[in-house]
Amino acid sequence: MSKRTSSVASKITAPVILPAPLPVQTTRLKRKQFASTGDVHVQGDALITTQLIVGGDCLIDGDLEAEEVFCLGKLTVTGDIRVQSLYVGHTLDAGGNIEVEYLLKTGCSADWMARMLELDQRKPVAGESNFIHQLVHPAILARHDHHDAFGGYGDIQALGYLTCADLDCHGNVQLDDVLEAGEIQFIGGHLSAAGIHVAGDCNCQGELFSETDVQVEGSLFAAVVICQGNLEVDSLCSQGDISTWGSLRATGEISSLRGEIHCGRWIATKATIYAAKYIKSGESVIGEKGISCGSDYGILAGTTLPRSRWATHGMVSASSKPRLLLSGQFVEGKKLRHIDALEKKRDTELDWEVQRRLKREMQPD
Repeated sequence: MSKRTSSVASKITAPVILPAPLPVQTTRLKRKQFASTGDVHVQGDALITTQLIVGGDCLIDGDLEAEEVFCLGKLTVTGDIRVQSLYVGHTLDAGGNIEVEYLLKTGCSADWMARMLELDQRKPVAGESNFIHQLVHPAILARHDHHDAFGGYGDIQALGYLTCADLDCHGNVQLDDVLEAGEIQFIGGHLSAAGIHVAGDCNCQGELFSETDVQVEGSLFAAVVICQGNLEVDSLCSQGDISTWGSLRATGEISSLRGEIHCGRWIATKATIYAAKYIKSGESVIGEKGISCGSDYGILAGTTLPRSRWATHGMVSASSKPRLLLSGQFVEGKKLRHIDALEKKRDTELDWEVQRRLKREMQPD
């Protein structure tokens, strides 16, 4: 029995672990197309006419221009990025601006990326048992599978601005400048930027933070919203607190499912306003279809105004007088357009509004 076992064991060979390929290193990369199954280091600009495909990590000490970029590992660019489509497996780190014409996606798996490149439809390569090996070397793939690169999975970081049509990020997004997007399909972590403008919907699983204004022309969902400017959305739903230094304007529903709503100026919507805890505003609160808060909390309006101005600037208006009104004066029949009219007559501006007004006045008609 032991002899048979030993003979079977002798036939079993240990798996052969191939060494990782040496990184591709060049001073400047100017090609029609470039592909590598390992790591790539470009000590200069990378100018690719069509596709840049990297199975490992990619470091570019300069600018990156291409039509499509597929990087399964970390993509680090010390300069600007200008591409049509960008797909990254791990972290995207840019020392300048990021301009993506169509889709920017991080957290891409090797299988998803290989099928996007239609490698499974090509003829098998000799010595390779899997079509994914045409994208990434087995040693690099094993390194990714074991998550040797801890932290930052799917993150996006840039010292400049980010513009794209669609954004799908499985990590955090941290920008030193503004974010301009057609639609934010998904952000799995937190979003932090100098300013945020989204033409469609915005779905952020973590905290959304902006140093200035936030403008979302569609629906905004986030765990927590912190805006150090004015917040304007179509509709807003947050799991936690909603906090703005300026105003909160919406045409749809505003709701904080487990937190409070706190605005330095006013809150106004054509629909309903709901908070599980307090609703606080420095001036007016208008919810044309209703205002409600937690049963053991309250609604506080006009907290930055003297009581003599509550009827005009510290008013609370809804379809019916809300319960638990702690400050402010209920005025029946006020609409969102009344707040917009008051804003046009406003004399005092907040710090970030002065800069924005001057920039607008300098633009030619």
